[in-house]
Amino acid sequence: MKMAFGKYAVDYEQRIDMDRLRKERLQKAKEQMEKDGLGTLVTWDAASIRYLTSCYVTTPTRGGEMTFAVLPRNGEPILFGAPTPSEVERRMPWMEGRVRPGLGVPKVTARSPEDLGLIVGAIGAIAAEHGLEKEPVGLDGSTLEMWYGQALTNAGFEAVHGKPTLDEARIIKTQDEIELMRITCANSEKAFADIADAIRPGLRECDLVGIGIKALYEEGADHTEDLVCCSGYNTNPFTWSFTDKPIRPGDLIYIDVDGACYMGYMSCVYRTFCCGKATQEQKELYEECRAMLYAGIGAIKDGNTTYDVCEQWPDSAAYWGFDNWLEVMPYAVGHGIGLSLHEGPGISPVAKALGFPPVEFREGMIIAIETWTGKRGGVDGVRLEEDVLVTRDGCEVLTRWPIAELMECWR
Repeated sequence: MKMAFGKYAVDYEQRIDMDRLRKERLQKAKEQMEKDGLGTLVTWDAASIRYLTSCYVTTPTRGGEMTFAVLPRNGEPILFGAPTPSEVERRMPWMEGRVRPGLGVPKVTARSPEDLGLIVGAIGAIAAEHGLEKEPVGLDGSTLEMWYGQALTNAGFEAVHGKPTLDEARIIKTQDEIELMRITCANSEKAFADIADAIRPGLRECDLVGIGIKALYEEGADHTEDLVCCSGYNTNPFTWSFTDKPIRPGDLIYIDVDGACYMGYMSCVYRTFCCGKATQEQKELYEECRAMLYAGIGAIKDGNTTYDVCEQWPDSAAYWGFDNWLEVMPYAVGHGIGLSLHEGPGISPVAKALGFPPVEFREGMIIAIETWTGKRGGVDGVRLEEDVLVTRDGCEVLTRWPIAELMECWR
């Protein structure tokens, strides 16, 4: 079904099924735990907490690792760190009886593994309650993972790295996740529309970022990263940032609507615009970038690998005027995307050149794929990116902002 539904709850058509979304995500996590031999999984990662519980961890609390979730393979997830557990359970009835208060902020206060006893004790009690105390505990998403591992070992548990398990569970999207990705991609188009309308001389890069973010929140975003916005000489060599540089006539401007979340699911979409009428050289540079991007997209389908994409791209850093792949690592890349901005699989000619093994594409993966072109020492650079869904016979491009030719604004 190649469409993005409206966002309201309605009675006249089936849209996102939130109950199904929650159940299927949780089931995928449990199945992967079974495959990987994990008894209990603990995550402090906001995206994975949402995957397991649907809890939205607000951005001010993420850095302190105040919230975490514990999933016993044969039970239901338990959430720690709710500000008022009874109120959270009222709002999230699917978590009834499994929301608990926080157990401190050890990322700030702990000075040794011995300081983690309260949390380790809670994890151990859940494992024992489900008869899983002899099975490995997977740890994910904490800067204190090494200490948690030591503390669990000291308490008689086997601790292992749990991130690969959650990564593998999340890499193939369910039908509702795919629909949410379509919606977040549609939201990015609203941001681009408002930005394109606003581009004119004198407006600053930071002004365009603000316009884009405003549009995203108007569309129901629950979070967004700062957009990338580079203009004029800031487009070459490639970088990702924004400044207070004013837009000037003739400037190319590339913008990434990145990390724009809807129900947690993120977009990552680059487009390049021109302030005023573009030169023939700018148009040719744009087409070079677009052709490179779509050559890579053409190699994405179930059963192909990341190497198949890399083989469509330049085979040497000399294409961009450098003699070292590491100088141009982000110039042609791809990455999985979903609840996190950067997920697996990763696509990179640099990784191929360094001998990292290829990853096979599988139906249901969503990939953000991006390219950059520009002459070394030149003024102009072009960056483009699409989000694509891997299908059995190819891929579906989820992002629809026009890309066929360089869009001229303020004419």
